[in-house]
Amino acid sequence: MTTTEPTTGPCVSLSTGTLSPDLRVNYSYGMVLGLDEFLQEQLYHQEKTYRHRRLLHGYGTSYGLQVSVDPAPDGGGDYVITVGRGSGIDQWGREFTVPESQCLRLQDWLTAQEQAHPGIVEEHTEGSGAATIYVVASYAECLDGLVPLPGRPCGTGDQTQVASRVRDSWTVELRWDPPEMPRWDSDRRLGRLLASVAVVEQPQGSFPGEDALVTAVRALADIAPNGPGDIDEFGTPLVAYEIARWQAGRIWDEIFAIWVSEVRPRLEPDLITPSQSSDPAILLGALQMYGLSTDVNSIYNMHVEVAGRPSVLNTQLIQELPPPERIDKEPVELVTLVPSPPTAGAFTIDAWFHLVDYAVTLHGPIQVTTETGATYAFTATGKPSGGSESPTYANVWTLTPPPGFKPTAGQQLSARFESDAVVIGGAWTLDQWRDQRGVRFLNTAPSGGAVLAYTTANSTTSTLLPEDARNEQTAQTPQDPPAAAAEATPPAATPRTPAPFVTVTGTGATADQLDFELWFHPEPRGTRHDMLVQTPQVRAYDETTGDPLTVTGPTQDPRNGNVWHVTTSAPAGNSPFPAYVRFVFPAEDFTLTGAASGSTALASWIDSAAVDFTGWNGDEASIVVFHRVPAPDDEEPSPARSRTTRAKTAAPRTTTGRGQKR
Repeated sequence: MTTTEPTTGPCVSLSTGTLSPDLRVNYSYGMVLGLDEFLQEQLYHQEKTYRHRRLLHGYGTSYGLQVSVDPAPDGGGDYVITVGRGSGIDQWGREFTVPESQCLRLQDWLTAQEQAHPGIVEEHTEGSGAATIYVVASYAECLDGLVPLPGRPCGTGDQTQVASRVRDSWTVELRWDPPEMPRWDSDRRLGRLLASVAVVEQPQGSFPGEDALVTAVRALADIAPNGPGDIDEFGTPLVAYEIARWQAGRIWDEIFAIWVSEVRPRLEPDLITPSQSSDPAILLGALQMYGLSTDVNSIYNMHVEVAGRPSVLNTQLIQELPPPERIDKEPVELVTLVPSPPTAGAFTIDAWFHLVDYAVTLHGPIQVTTETGATYAFTATGKPSGGSESPTYANVWTLTPPPGFKPTAGQQLSARFESDAVVIGGAWTLDQWRDQRGVRFLNTAPSGGAVLAYTTANSTTSTLLPEDARNEQTAQTPQDPPAAAAEATPPAATPRTPAPFVTVTGTGATADQLDFELWFHPEPRGTRHDMLVQTPQVRAYDETTGDPLTVTGPTQDPRNGNVWHVTTSAPAGNSPFPAYVRFVFPAEDFTLTGAASGSTALASWIDSAAVDFTGWNGDEASIVVFHRVPAPDDEEPSPARSRTTRAKTAAPRTTTGRGQKR
């Protein structure tokens, strides 16, 4: 019902009495204010505050209230239990503060329990001498500040005085049983449940999907009375459910709608009006006793367990917590294609995989497509790294074309690596690796999960090209879905095309050292050339072994401020060639200089210029470039085809604020 007129009829109150938490006093001139009006004013704001905490914050310790046990100073097998000063919110949303530390001698409490309930100690130890008692706390209030009332006929002193204040207080006590806290248990169960959901590109059916996940969320209300046993005893599985990335937003909305509209209303205590019979206490700690004698005169040992103790975090801390791992990670390069030089007797392609600490196995022929759309089946052979036999696992695989295949000079080629054709570490296909590690690979085909890589035939330059119109001939393009299925089709991504940061050219190679020219491109687009490299920082590694190479230089070329020369040691071993070198340029230590901007770190320049450099490694704030060095006795290519390696196509990066990882 929609109305624009003020309500003139009577309202139905939430309360059946005179005072109600949904009423506030409407003050007017000439209004007579009595006791009910003042009580109503307090009740309205008080209950509003309690309800706000119950609905939006929960309950638990917010500060202090640490529980500790120490042997009694006079010995005798007794212990002193101490609860430190602090604050908390009980299950009814009432804040309480313990201003000073409180202590209790355990034997005194056990003796009082045995006197009030004979046999209760033996009942809880079951003859083993081991028992657990629980420290709990809640809000309390007491009357204070007596003031006199007008005298009454025949009245006593007690009848002529009344408490003028209500003091906020607290209750800390020991119990044999923990307080039931189904809302805290359910919050933790939901958190662990969502942590076990893997958001993947293409669900493989290895784990339950959306329907099972929704059912599990609804079941949280049914298992809430079971207590926290399954939470504290069993860890969260790494992956228990999987959902498609492009459906994740809709599924999260559905899960949270079920949580707030179906699950939370079934939990106790009620968030709008808690039952007076429900327990408001919260758990501070569990005291585990060992060697408790039946006469409670001695205890061998004690231990404080805080698992299951609810906490309420302050919002300043929450805003400083690191964000969860991004679902949409930056793509990384899987493989580089390096064609054989023009001097080789037969044309082959080396497929160089970039998976740290893991080698791969290639199964079946690899489909290679020319720029004209012709497709050929290339055989794959692992490239030996020192031995004479072809390995089963390798980082470099040689792709050999069928007889009669001879590409023309400069012809563009693409290789398609199907998910099940690439086995990583002898255990995972590409799809499995992506899903379990949460990574994405550059140039992944729109359907099927295959990874595409590109190169130029009979050229010494190996460049991974960004996907463009050519790969539409090699990758299956899904047809436009019918209108009814549009909801179930993932949207197409349109990332920005990264620009190369550096061109690496080999200028010499011996058995002891490798010489390179580094041509940097800090302003890769347009005709501007204002930024110059000031202090380049570079590290080099042998890709085959992972060993670092000694770097000498760099030294600046006198003709071009962005051209530098560097020398590295050659890879160790009797046969270091061909050498596969990984260059790493740390962006925090790499500085640039410009007439307008002055000296600035490369990382800051990337942020301010909003440029996406190829080879960007956001986790380490560095740029990675790969280069292949042939054997020194290979015929030197003509100047028109210099041996050059550009940084490979990398993902568009997300600019982050200062102090965050890139």
